[in-house]
Amino acid sequence: MSTEVAPAAPPRRQEVTGLTIFGRDEFLSERWRYRAGEHVTILGPTGTGKTHLAYQLLGATARPGLPGVVLVMKPRDATVGRWSKTVGFRRVRTWPPGPVWPWQQKPSGWVLWPRHRFDPDLDNPHLYEQFRRAMLDSYRRGDRILFADEIAGISNELALHRESTTLWQRGRSMGAGVWAASQRPTHIPLLAYSSAEHLFLFADPDKRDRDRYAEIGGVDPVLIVAAVTRLQQYQCLYVRRTGARMCILDR
Repeated sequence: MSTEVAPAAPPRRQEVTGLTIFGRDEFLSERWRYRAGEHVTILGPTGTGKTHLAYQLLGATARPGLPGVVLVMKPRDATVGRWSKTVGFRRVRTWPPGPVWPWQQKPSGWVLWPRHRFDPDLDNPHLYEQFRRAMLDSYRRGDRILFADEIAGISNELALHRESTTLWQRGRSMGAGVWAASQRPTHIPLLAYSSAEHLFLFADPDKRDRDRYAEIGGVDPVLIVAAVTRLQQYQCLYVRRTGARMCILDR
């Protein structure tokens, strides 16, 4: 009986750019490396899978010693509700969260999901207050992952631009990393591009959005645009600015 082991299949590569394509599980277990305080940016149109990817990354990264704090603006979000349970995050309505008693398991993170009254004159000030508390608390304590599921709304609509800027510019020294996702690449602060160590870019048909990728320092913007325009559904381009490393993540 033969005991020969079949040779591993060669890695797939994207035509034109020659970038290697990895499955999500392989990338998360073998390729994903994160240090406390590094910033992450995830960009793509609605329905591409940004939130899904973010929670996969959180599940592989967050732990009691480096907990995640997810800021949720929407009154309802089935994806957030489902994935929060999967990664073991505790849902809270206000910040700071209640204490963890000795007989309770310490969570790997929290989902800050304030109650909505469906009146922006009431909801926006309440969201501003709770999110600002969480952002400043994460900055002060350090060793946190702060995930803004829609950074454009948090920075612009809630007017938390200054707090976001402080975390992008100074949070790394405290181990406080900003993980920012957005469907509107042209509406987010430039620091989301220039300060992020890790970027995940989904296919985007809008040329204005793709042109904004030139704000990513240390990598070839022509190669980035060439790769992004050839992505298939649910694929994304991963860029690590240190060493200008790039690859493609499959679904």
